Amino acid sequence: MSLLTGIKENLYQRKLKKCTKITRETLSCNFDTARNIGILFNASKETDTRIVLSFKRKLMKDRKKVSVMGYKDIKELSEDEKYPVFCNKDLGLSQTPKTQDVLDFIQKPFDLLIALHVDDCQPLEYIAAASVAKFRIGHYRENKTDFYDFMVYGKSENLNVIIEQMETYLKKIY
Repeated sequence: MSLLTGIKENLYQRKLKKCTKITRETLSCNFDTARNIGILFNASKETDTRIVLSFKRKLMKDRKKVSVMGYKDIKELSEDEKYPVFCNKDLGLSQTPKTQDVLDFIQKPFDLLIALHVDDCQPLEYIAAASVAKFRIGHYRENKTDFYDFMVYGKSENLNVIIEQMETYLKKIY
């Protein structure tokens, strides 16, 4: 690990630790009670992006207000993005997002924040940890349990399967 990489990692861990100490209003909710939903996802794979945007449309048909935020692990975005997305250029030295769109997303008081990334992704993990959402749900990863109120465990890394599992559990919560 280079010196610069070590410094970036240290800064990231410090910012993340601050997020876990922030108190926020928590309230468990299910798909019936959630009206305002945020979805975080890794937009680097086109197939995952299509799955997430299809899920968004499904939720909107159920009269939910849905906001998405995608992250692409590339240096710079093209001009033709059709949904909110950020890239490496939009990250600070601590590997945390610095654009106003992302900061606004973090401050939105979602009833439910759904993190749909299965691999470790520092920018998305930071957003999930910093979010003021009342109920945060994500895919289970042993060292990330502080970021979420509810985690879905599964061996599958297929986004359709993970969404299906999350929907099943969120329909059962009272």
